Amino acid sequence: AVVMLLFVGSTSAGRFNETSAYQTCISTPASCTSLNLGSNSLTGTLPSDLGTLTSLTYMALFGNQLTGTVPSELGALTRLLAHMNLHTNQLTGTLPSELGAITGLTDMWLFRNQFTGTLPSELGALTSLSGMGFHDNQVTGTLPSELGFLTRLTRMWVCNNPGLCGDIPAGV
Repeated sequence: AVVMLLFVGSTSAGRFNETSAYQTCISTPASCTSLNLGSNSLTGTLPSDLGTLTSLTYMALFGNQLTGTVPSELGALTRLLAHMNLHTNQLTGTLPSELGAITGLTDMWLFRNQFTGTLPSELGALTSLSGMGFHDNQVTGTLPSELGFLTRLTRMWVCNNPGLCGDIPAGV
């Protein structure tokens, strides 16, 4: 199996979908287990074909200048993806409910972006989740009561979302 591990800060600035790491993973999706392109000044959007990387266990795209929405196709990474690090970018829009299908996810870091809308109730299906961060976005509404199903959750950051209000769900 090909394990694609690039060290943080090792790739020149450019468009995400033009990096050699991404191109290698897309050309051999069953062999790509890790995509680590954090802090590389990458631009562009997250392509929907990230959802074809069904052997991916680790996705670190933090600290770039990625824009656009999180593609719903990421929900196809249902079992293996354990770590999703998309923090500190310029991602926008609402989070897709399909993220709730990634049931093997243990860490989801989406802070310091520009997400809006409410958190999807489907995130309550991520029962393996031990850490999640949505702070420093523009999330609104209340925390879904379904987050109470996240009994393994030990770290949760939701502060600095001016439109987010209410109580932390029972069970968290």
